[in-house]
Amino acid sequence: MGGLEGMLLVVTSRIVEFLGIVLTFYLFFKGYKAKYVFMVGGVVLLSISSSLVGIFIRDYFYHIAIGDLLITCLILLGILIYVVRNPEKTKDFTPPEDARCPFCNALIVKEEDLCTMKIGNHTLFFDSCDHMVRFIKEADFLLNSGKVPKGEVSEVFLRTTDTGVWRSASKVHVVEREGTFRAYEKPPEGAEPLDLEGLLADFKDKVRGN
Repeated sequence: MGGLEGMLLVVTSRIVEFLGIVLTFYLFFKGYKAKYVFMVGGVVLLSISSSLVGIFIRDYFYHIAIGDLLITCLILLGILIYVVRNPEKTKDFTPPEDARCPFCNALIVKEEDLCTMKIGNHTLFFDSCDHMVRFIKEADFLLNSGKVPKGEVSEVFLRTTDTGVWRSASKVHVVEREGTFRAYEKPPEGAEPLDLEGLLADFKDKVRGN
């Protein structure tokens, strides 16, 4: 293999490595866990190292390049599909040290009942499901007070009370118990879940129209 075919192989490999670098920065700035960022970065570094080895071992250059290209593409694609389909497992929900609940303005010190929501470029951390629900319900007042950032509402995740795991808003059941809203993966027997998706849809419309 040589000539045009060899050139196309080299160019394709460089493009894949460049996309891998872009994916590394994407995962980092989108708040995914460090292990996935390092995983993608490591694959890119191994790919570049493999290409350099191929240059010195010219007799096997094309074999190394083809194998490197296929393996890199498969690994990067696999990681990308996994993190996109499983944001509850791959996102880093650790709040900054100075994070405050936008509803009560209290400094967040516990993460057992933490909830998070992204509005535009701002990520809000609520110290409880109860405060997030009340924040959504009092949208009109908060919007008029200028306490809601501008932008599209997205990436709403809640930590469930019963299992302690993170779930997207569409996968949890919010129940009011003793005057407090709590998120459950499996709601208590006989409890009537709140229409969280309906509340969120209404909240998104109000924020969008603000």
